[in-house]
Amino acid sequence: MMRLDRYLRLCFGEALRGLIGHRRTAAPAVMIIAVSLVVFGGFLLVSDNLNDLLDRWRESGHVQIFLEADLTASQQQAVAAAIGASPEVDSFRFMSADDAAAQFREDFQELGDLLAFLEDNPLPASFVITVREGSRSEEALVVLTQRLGAMSGVDAAQYDLQVIRRLELGVNAVRFVGAVLGGAVLLAAIITTANVIQVLVVGRRREIVVLRLVGATESVVRGRFLAEGAIQGLLGSLLALLALYGIYKVGVAFMTEGGGPLLSLIDLHFFDVVLFAILIGSGVAAGLLGALLAFGAATNVER
Repeated sequence: MMRLDRYLRLCFGEALRGLIGHRRTAAPAVMIIAVSLVVFGGFLLVSDNLNDLLDRWRESGHVQIFLEADLTASQQQAVAAAIGASPEVDSFRFMSADDAAAQFREDFQELGDLLAFLEDNPLPASFVITVREGSRSEEALVVLTQRLGAMSGVDAAQYDLQVIRRLELGVNAVRFVGAVLGGAVLLAAIITTANVIQVLVVGRRREIVVLRLVGATESVVRGRFLAEGAIQGLLGSLLALLALYGIYKVGVAFMTEGGGPLLSLIDLHFFDVVLFAILIGSGVAAGLLGALLAFGAATNVER
């Protein structure tokens, strides 16, 4: 019985030789696998960074309460004292209406000039509260927001729960669309790989017959084509990773240049080890499935 390491060297050695000799035939399968993984990986990359944004937003533990207009200094001090007495509050700071307008202009540079056309500043004064780490669960933040919002002199209290939930829906939608589109293109890649393997099988009909005549087992004959499919999938994965990295760098440069309030909350990153393994594994799996679909052609080769 042939040793596993020798068997793998034989299969992959023959596969490499065959792919190099038929590189023009194999190139379309590699490219289609790469394109499908760029689509699939792109959605994974976007959803992973958006998910990181959601986690950071939750962990920031910020609640903002907006004060009523024309609040007196004593009333404002009473609100500040009530906030400071809350056991869930770690720290807080006052933001005047002018400070709020300046912050708005900084965060939304394209819209900041609109405030100049208004007679009065529409943004209210507020307190920005940082919640203690042990009270940053969604339930605790909702209870705290409701309690602070009911205080005298407070017009409204806000924890960005609705924004977070909408972002969660957006992340789930991105994942679903990525799975559908990536799966559809990956299926096309599998079919293309199968057609390429079939062409290679037919082109080597005599070679396969000779191998069987000299005693080569069916596992050796088929193993080389499985190895060819795996190599095509691996090459497609590597090409997809290179393309995605280029897209990622261009996207980060564009977003950094444009700025925006969300960039302070998110640390943009490329694939981690798990997503890297998923992408490589998906490409290799697509190549192997394509080779398995081509086995019908292999079994039709004259013995």
